Amino acid sequence: MIKSEQQKNRTIKILEESNEKLKTLDEYSRSSMLSFIGTLESEIEEYEALKRGEFTLPKNISFVGLLKNIAKIRISKGLSQQDLAKMLRMTKQQVNRYEEHDYQNISMTKINEILDVLGISISLDLLEKVA
Repeated sequence: MIKSEQQKNRTIKILEESNEKLKTLDEYSRSSMLSFIGTLESEIEEYEALKRGEFTLPKNISFVGLLKNIAKIRISKGLSQQDLAKMLRMTKQQVNRYEEHDYQNISMTKINEILDVLGISISLDLLEKVA
């Protein structure tokens, strides 16, 4: 997933290079390259849709699912990693590290602070697993 303008620009460059390379490939190699190009185009399209605010967080989502969507929430609210970092009084590099790992290795307190800044409140339903 593309999480910043810098990543988007790198992806566009790779897409352009891949389209050029496609012209030189044999039929067998073209199939793989076309699949790769499709993936890049989908990632760019998803990022642009998020930037337009086209994202709705599902109402019933697991906690891990929520963590994996924090970057999407940020982007859809028009915030860059730098913007979020300023709001949280931390560095952009720290936000980038959090997002590289889908916010998996941070404290509940920090997750709550991030969600609060993003305007997201959560309520947890504890369900017992059925064997």
